[in-house]
Amino acid sequence: MKPIRTAILGTGFMGRVHLEAVRRLESVEAAAIAGRTAEAAQRLGTGFSIPAMGDYRDVLRDPAIDAVHICTPNAEHFPMAKAALDAGKHVLCEKPLATTIEEGEELVSLAARKGVRNCVCHNLRFYPMVQQMRRMCEAGDLGEILVLQGTYFQDWLLYDTDWNWRVDAKAGGASRCMADIGSHWFDLAEHVTGLRVKSLCADLQTFHPTRKQPKHSVETFANKLPGPEDYIETGVNTEDFGAV
Repeated sequence: MKPIRTAILGTGFMGRVHLEAVRRLESVEAAAIAGRTAEAAQRLGTGFSIPAMGDYRDVLRDPAIDAVHICTPNAEHFPMAKAALDAGKHVLCEKPLATTIEEGEELVSLAARKGVRNCVCHNLRFYPMVQQMRRMCEAGDLGEILVLQGTYFQDWLLYDTDWNWRVDAKAGGASRCMADIGSHWFDLAEHVTGLRVKSLCADLQTFHPTRKQPKHSVETFANKLPGPEDYIETGVNTEDFGAV
């Protein structure tokens, strides 16, 4: 079978996760890397001996590239996925697919017209325990599903000294806790049961209306403690918590 030549768009935490996963697959070749800067792409590409490009549009113009993995901040998912689909590339995008329903629907329609795959990477589906729950549900071992409840707790970003691009609505979208992290729980609920959410009642809370934004970029999950000279007090309007 002809290998699928795929490009990784994004050189941060998730870009590395996807790159390492792709390199384990015999039928998929990691053929290119593109990042926020040419320097970042070059550093990662050199480490893995993969060609690096500074601009993802250069990747999309390459006819030898079959698919792209989009591993960039949430607000960049829609324009990058749309450009990739327009170029006839298959897309595997980190969740969320987009930051608005209208953008998501546009991508679904575009992929159908172009005849290419447009996928969202909900990786938790493929944990063995999740697959076991799904099989039990399909086999009727759990009976009729009347109530489903669960939690997704993380203490990452717990303090006002914690910062990440997801905190900024311009980069992560209007919803942080529910759209970025809560999407995992919603997907598992639907994936395991085969049921679909039709309506909801939600209470969202922002515990830290201001946070200490570092003056320099920080790595996801770095949890470094800044000093007063290292940050700027910044207003926050994305939620820290959601009960749905």
